[in-house]
Amino acid sequence: MTIPELILAADATRIGHDARHLAKQAKRGELVRVRRGAYTRSAYWAELNERQRHGLQAAALVNAARTPPLFNLQTAALLWGLGVVGVPKGLCTVTEDPRGGRSKHGIRRSFGSLDAGVAQLGDFRVTDKVRTTIELAAALNFAEALAIVDSSRRNQGWGDDLEADNWNKDKAWGPPAGVDELAEAVSALTRVSRKRRAESILDLSSDKSESVGESMSRAQMILLNFPVPSLQGSFTLGNGRTARTDFWWPELDLVGEFDGHGKYLRKRLRGNQTIQQAVMAEKARENGLRALGLTVVRWDWAEMMNPRVFARILNDGGLRSLRAA
Repeated sequence: MTIPELILAADATRIGHDARHLAKQAKRGELVRVRRGAYTRSAYWAELNERQRHGLQAAALVNAARTPPLFNLQTAALLWGLGVVGVPKGLCTVTEDPRGGRSKHGIRRSFGSLDAGVAQLGDFRVTDKVRTTIELAAALNFAEALAIVDSSRRNQGWGDDLEADNWNKDKAWGPPAGVDELAEAVSALTRVSRKRRAESILDLSSDKSESVGESMSRAQMILLNFPVPSLQGSFTLGNGRTARTDFWWPELDLVGEFDGHGKYLRKRLRGNQTIQQAVMAEKARENGLRALGLTVVRWDWAEMMNPRVFARILNDGGLRSLRAA
């Protein structure tokens, strides 16, 4: 495997150069040390987001390892394009050592099979989508686990504009995972506590949630004991256009919308519109929903992550916690 952006100390030594020169360049700020024995240009590193940097670190490990590593958990999920919140500090890998192995040098090791439930994405060996999904569902907190399972089940098309080993996917790679195959993977879990946790997440998951923010919002609603809404409600506006909403409580004529910045900032999502045009179009859409007699409440990521603030927003829309009823 050769990554043009990686500069390997082993290659320098092989052609008679002093590999210590690379370390000196890193000290001068000309290079960035990706991991031991692997560097990249500082200018290139600065252009990468956190997911891409994680991927470059994974590529450096693949180049250095005698046996190709098997990536799992959040690292595998990033390469699958699943709904991971944040980026793990270390590379997640599988070991057949029952003790799990020690995590060091930027690598987090966990016990598991190196053969069953394995896939190849480009130059990377990873746990397959179903295995990755269920292992994370059994390990993460409720909201993050729900986001992973939702994204694994989601059908948004795949493979048209991204390479398999692209670490910056904004949608899941490959066909959506089916409930039956996910349930089968849950049944294979050996620890009862992990199995019960994964079963609960799978039961509450949905293939209709269209983003991590929507999944996390729904998880917060469940944790706060609010009535679970219908997802992706469809309404015909006065101008004849159809508006789909993130959340809908028909008994209250209440619509909830998660304001992710991506729909305004990502050109792919806003089409040929400028950011200002996208914002104005969203405002007109909301006015159209209100004209139908619907109440519309909105929240962003920070508001959703604060339980008190989020509960107050939902209360303002007329929604009441079942716990208080």
